[in-house]
Amino acid sequence: MTTDKAFERRVLGARDDGRAGPTVVITGGLHGNEPAGVIAASRVFARLEDERIPVRGKVVGIAGNLGALAEGARYRVRDLNRGWTEAHIRALGPDATGEDFEQREMLRVMAPLLAAAREPIVFLDLHSTSGGGAPFCCMADVLRNRPLAFALRVPVVLGLEEVIDGTMLGYLCDMGHAGVSLEGGQNDDPETIRRHTSAIWLLLAAVGAIDPGDVADFDHHWKTLASETARFPEVVEILHRHVVGPEDDFTMKPGQLSFDAVTKGQIVARDVHGDIRTPEA
Repeated sequence: MTTDKAFERRVLGARDDGRAGPTVVITGGLHGNEPAGVIAASRVFARLEDERIPVRGKVVGIAGNLGALAEGARYRVRDLNRGWTEAHIRALGPDATGEDFEQREMLRVMAPLLAAAREPIVFLDLHSTSGGGAPFCCMADVLRNRPLAFALRVPVVLGLEEVIDGTMLGYLCDMGHAGVSLEGGQNDDPETIRRHTSAIWLLLAAVGAIDPGDVADFDHHWKTLASETARFPEVVEILHRHVVGPEDDFTMKPGQLSFDAVTKGQIVARDVHGDIRTPEA
């Protein structure tokens, strides 16, 4: 793996005990107003070291939009979770700035892992939301992603990857790798960090990177996520997506949570154009 400055400032942790196993990459902070994933991954790597928990294969944590994270903004110039296309990546030059610079550095850190991969790399991309609600998982609906998604013990949302172009996981999955994203809760809620932390442990165990018995509170992580989402469907599908831009001044209706039942025409949010209503029940 590279030891240059990009690696030093962007890698949250890396473990390779020299034992055969999967390569797992955990990413957080692709959006700068979503710091929970970065914090959770850092805590897991610290615990792996402090408790000397054995690891099979390689486990690497990578921070996303460092500039936006420092400002607490979703992004500075453009959304870093867009533009993951061959054409855009080929156009990233050495003088890249803003999110193009962030993307170029992330690719620089990933490059040795991608080049050395003999089997699909497992990616876990950690996110959070502006509104509250239960955690949920998104994935491209291919067979290699399903065991990862269901191992996290949260509802799986299908169809989101298909309506958003140029995502990081979409690009990596098109390359033949496996990946899921976890929306852990509200951006600034400490519970979101806890959920992300639990999800990391569950995923590492599911792919064989760690033994659950080596993590003293593993059952707690499993039971916590499972109990928080027990009343929700195991799988749901996206039927409608309302696109939001920074100029829209979009806000969810207070008290509106993920997986709430809605009626047709119900007001769920507001922007500069007025009330936003659901198109169907």
